[in-house]
Amino acid sequence: MTKWHLCNPRLVVCGDMLLMVGCRKDFHVIGSVFEAYRLDTSTELAKWVKVERLEKWAIFISNDSRAQPLPWMNPERLGGRSNRVYCYDSGSGHLVAFELGKPLHGDDAPKSDVFSFSCYSSMVQPIWIVPSMFSLCCDGQ
Repeated sequence: MTKWHLCNPRLVVCGDMLLMVGCRKDFHVIGSVFEAYRLDTSTELAKWVKVERLEKWAIFISNDSRAQPLPWMNPERLGGRSNRVYCYDSGSGHLVAFELGKPLHGDDAPKSDVFSFSCYSSMVQPIWIVPSMFSLCCDGQ
């Protein structure tokens, strides 16, 4: 893997794994594929090893590079799905769910009442993702 392999790679900790997660193309493009690589420190020279499945994890990524990726264990408890990378699509105002290692399909956007974004300022800022049941937003405002 070269440093140019993924577009805008992000580091995220899922349990005991340090992952580098990124997309092979711009993630707004149909056909985009997200990939994850785990840092393997079992050898003298650590190396990045491709991860085929996130198992019980989902990862939320904002297109704002200042926002940290958010790993979420067992997202099914709140209506989400494991082995997904959720990205905010500013064009539609919804999260788009990418199954790790697979191209985007039209039915991958979650229901709008499952997860929501909290943002209370007109200034550009990192976006925190919270389950909509805890959101202070009313009627999508």
